[in-house]
Amino acid sequence: MQTRRAQRRGKTRWRRSAAWIGSVATLGVLAAACGGSTTSSASSGLPANYASFALHSGDTFSWVLPLPNQANYEPWDQNAEYGMYRPLYTAGNGSSPTIDYATSLAQPPVYNASDTQVTVTLNPWRWSDGKPVTTRDVEFFFNLYKANKANIATYVPGNFPDNVASLTIDSPSTFTLTLTHPVNPVWFTDNELTDIVPLPQHVWDRTSANGPVGNYDLTPSGAVAVFKFLTKESNDLSTYATNPLWSVVDGPWKLQSYDPTTGRTVFERNSAFSGPDKPRLAGYALESFPSQTAEVNALRSGLLTYGYLPISDYKLASSLRKDGYTIAPWITDYVQWAELGYTSPKYGPLVKQLYIRQALQHLVNEPLYLSTALHGFGQLTYGPVPNIPGSPYVTSVEQTDPDPYSVQAARSLLLAHGWQVGPSGVMVCANPGTGPTQCGAGISKGEALNLLFMYQSGSPTLAAQVEAFATAAHQAGVGITLDPQTQSTMFSIGGVCPQSGPCNWGIILYRTFLWNYGQGDVLPTGGQMFGKGNYWGGGYYDPTAQTLIDETHTQPGLAALFAYENYISRQVAALWFPTWDWQISVVSDKLHGWDPQQIFGDPTPSRWYF
Repeated sequence: MQTRRAQRRGKTRWRRSAAWIGSVATLGVLAAACGGSTTSSASSGLPANYASFALHSGDTFSWVLPLPNQANYEPWDQNAEYGMYRPLYTAGNGSSPTIDYATSLAQPPVYNASDTQVTVTLNPWRWSDGKPVTTRDVEFFFNLYKANKANIATYVPGNFPDNVASLTIDSPSTFTLTLTHPVNPVWFTDNELTDIVPLPQHVWDRTSANGPVGNYDLTPSGAVAVFKFLTKESNDLSTYATNPLWSVVDGPWKLQSYDPTTGRTVFERNSAFSGPDKPRLAGYALESFPSQTAEVNALRSGLLTYGYLPISDYKLASSLRKDGYTIAPWITDYVQWAELGYTSPKYGPLVKQLYIRQALQHLVNEPLYLSTALHGFGQLTYGPVPNIPGSPYVTSVEQTDPDPYSVQAARSLLLAHGWQVGPSGVMVCANPGTGPTQCGAGISKGEALNLLFMYQSGSPTLAAQVEAFATAAHQAGVGITLDPQTQSTMFSIGGVCPQSGPCNWGIILYRTFLWNYGQGDVLPTGGQMFGKGNYWGGGYYDPTAQTLIDETHTQPGLAALFAYENYISRQVAALWFPTWDWQISVVSDKLHGWDPQQIFGDPTPSRWYF
């Protein structure tokens, strides 16, 4: 993967107040602890031929069942799960956002002439207890998913399994899905089949820990009972390394130990792994840290094989190179946006107005954030598809800024739609109604344009951007209340607001990304983000957008994808912020096989070696 920096724009676009420049400078360098700087092939306490990998601060592996709910739908969990339980197809092939068929559990799928049936043949893999991986394991997954879809985070109404009319088991190694309508084969393979994970039916098809294994999944009620049992077991973090359920795997790694207090997770090599790309390490550890400072301290003490520098700490790179580390930006196929609270009773009527979304976007100074807060480690974002140079999925429309930074443009939009400046400097609705020069549906006379902005705490880089946005918003007459929260809190209350309320946010922004392509979608067609029934789009729904999304699922080629992304971009379905590089990786010179870094941000320990 080649290093790149986003192109600079004209100097007039970089102008900002001296207070903003000063705040970034203040936050620019995070203090790191002094002490010895030695490199080691493994973290403290690990055996020989083990590597250690640092999760981002606040991230911990805490969900072993590869059927995620909304509270446990994080990429680091899924990557660890997929090291134990392989999906049919591996998303991401080095630095390419494509399927890696060479390391996948199944052969490339075969579609019929009308694209209404797809046949999949499994490769001859085995579970770690010697039993073969068969289509019964696929059927088990399908039955659990179908009966419990409302409780599974990857489910979007109308998509898998709703678009599957029937599953036919052709043989122990081959199955056929008959679909409810013709599909775009690229979309169905990349975004639907990659979600299918064969599960060890001969071990997991039970309703209690001491009960017998049966065929409970073959009835909807039985599948519900099995799912309930497995979910309960996955919630019991203290037994992760001892529960026999999790000891039977088909992937290259097995759980060796787990500390539910610190989140430290150690995997050992699955000596019975039957797939390609067999591990050369004896094991590896996922290390969790309460803060960025703690992770940097571990790096400087030589206790990490593979860590990262916070962007605000990038000046430490030269000293770490002297300590025996290689420094490399990890560029990923991610998109950064601030989610809007469309379903919020309080803030929804405001963010549903296109002109308000456009005004808010005019207050996001992306070029300045990229240059000053991110130090160039990222790319400008103007829509729902990663704007990575050379990507075949980004249109020319999405490579230009439709709503460039301008406080005056934001003010003008608001004044033209029935708002006037109130006594406190915040705009209030003076002309309610739904006409072209009125405030819009659901906005009452005298209502102030105030929004609560929840963002992830613990990152000076993110805080600098959010504070700059709030300052610009105030200048435009928009009241912004900043509400920093931990990532776990945000994951639990972000997304669609519960009908019973309360829903006390209008904007949400996470530290490094909102959408990780490769986790939910490989082809960036938008169903899980902005389709009807979405969770992570804040409940955004637009009939035109839905039609365009549906066409990406059914029409071959990329024309429908391009139409969708252009529309979502210009509709400002979310507030586009510059997308960070996933991290500035710091890797021990003793570790090999880690480059190129995987395009979807997933570590690939099977390829590492000393």
